[in-house]
Amino acid sequence: MHVDDLLETARTRRVSLYRLHPAPDLRSLLTDRVLDDEHAFAVVPVDVGGLPALLAAGLPEDDAPAWGPMVRALTRVDVDFRRRTASAALLIRSGGDVYAVTFGHGWRMVRAGRVDREFGVDFAVRVLDPAEIRQVTRWALSARSRVDRNTVPGGQELWAYGLREHAELVRQLTGYTHPEVPVELTHVRRTRGRRLRVECGDGIRLPLSGDGAGMAADLAEITRILRRPAADPRLAPLTWVRRIPPDDTRRPALERAVLDLLAGRAADGEVGIAHPARYHDGPAVDRYRGRVNGVEIDTADLGLADLTRAVLDPLGTGRLDALRAGRVAGYDEHGESPGGELPALHWIAAEVDHWGTRCVLLDGEWYELGDEYRRHVRAVTERAFAHDPGWTLPAWGDHATEADYNRSVAEADPRFLLLDRALVRTRAHRRGFEACDLLGPGNELVHVKRTSTRTGSAPLSHLFAQGLVAAETLADAAAWRDFTDLVAARSPERAASLGRRPAAVVYAVHRSDRPLTAATLFTFAASALVSAWVTLTAYGIPVHVCVIP
Repeated sequence: MHVDDLLETARTRRVSLYRLHPAPDLRSLLTDRVLDDEHAFAVVPVDVGGLPALLAAGLPEDDAPAWGPMVRALTRVDVDFRRRTASAALLIRSGGDVYAVTFGHGWRMVRAGRVDREFGVDFAVRVLDPAEIRQVTRWALSARSRVDRNTVPGGQELWAYGLREHAELVRQLTGYTHPEVPVELTHVRRTRGRRLRVECGDGIRLPLSGDGAGMAADLAEITRILRRPAADPRLAPLTWVRRIPPDDTRRPALERAVLDLLAGRAADGEVGIAHPARYHDGPAVDRYRGRVNGVEIDTADLGLADLTRAVLDPLGTGRLDALRAGRVAGYDEHGESPGGELPALHWIAAEVDHWGTRCVLLDGEWYELGDEYRRHVRAVTERAFAHDPGWTLPAWGDHATEADYNRSVAEADPRFLLLDRALVRTRAHRRGFEACDLLGPGNELVHVKRTSTRTGSAPLSHLFAQGLVAAETLADAAAWRDFTDLVAARSPERAASLGRRPAAVVYAVHRSDRPLTAATLFTFAASALVSAWVTLTAYGIPVHVCVIP
């Protein structure tokens, strides 16, 4: 197809748009496959409404349909169908920005490492109406490690999806533009101001002009929009935490920093054992088993040495490959694994500075924490420590285990009911979950933990996240009835006084080597505490921190 014919399409057309990291030569933004295969692809310099641009278009090699193997397995007939998808990527330099308008599989023609992965969410927070968000794809930083995609045809308030305003990574938002936010795009003008539906991910999908001057004007308008503040304050926090993609140029330096921490060669940063988010839900782990680099792991107290002992030699490679390939699973007292086997790297959390930016490794993924996020976490953490439950717990003394301490508290003070290791079993939690260690004087769910510099942040991160999961679950009426039955089996009088939901959640923590304060919490632990605070207070369930002397 001639270049002029391709540009003279319908007046507007829904396309995928990406913002690229600028480069002096637009050709350097295309993949080697496109640049090297002159028979399959054409790469042509063009002019789009007075803007310098580069068109890459062609028919790549045949692809077999994904369903072919299933047909062959079911029928023993190899249909051997092939398909070819015509694709194009139009790279346009607009001012200081470079955009890629893609058609078909044109997004595959652009170098992945040159795509600005924040573009979609940055655009979404500036134009979307929180009440008209129709689909959300999210990944929680400090809660259960899973990707949720929610679709509500009628539209709801954004927070009806369960998004946590401070520790939630939103990978994709689909919705309609805010009625009070001007979006002066060609399509909006031609539809007389009708609200625009936009899909926002790594890029954005929306209708853009099909003529050169209109396209140039649309890109200029998008650039102007990106300079505005967020359309609604509720959307701004979605930009506070950024996922660092695998192809980000910072990844090698970040991984070397973690390796230096593991090998004891660096003091700037912190690394420690962390329970993967999948283990925040379910019984406590009593045993850890796995294999890393051919070395068996079988221990009741997983430490960094268990994971790094087997990879001391690979530490010199500058990569965490051995920990990604190794596998570790946790087992409860009955020999069952609440979360299954996971890469050994998922059992490590790290926090490092990179050129003034705070980056964290959690559940095998890297994240960049913005200054707004860190200020928010600090403020909420201080608030949580300032809210005591109105009673105190006795000193830890010489108790060897948390179980011993919990038992001694319940025996010495009848206001506390011992529920340590008593599991609530529901339809959603057939293996059971621990609602709390102690039921407090005001029917608070009290979660007890001992920590120190040696144990790092893992116990507290797990404690805060586990308390959140338990309280969220008990907010369901059916789960609360199951919990009430559990309490009734031990104390009918306490069960009769429970009410209809948790009265409060109390995190009772003893730090054995130095005082525990909001300022001494590791970022992961603070993030988990803030997640619990914000979510549970939204439910109307108070959260308190009780420091055990």
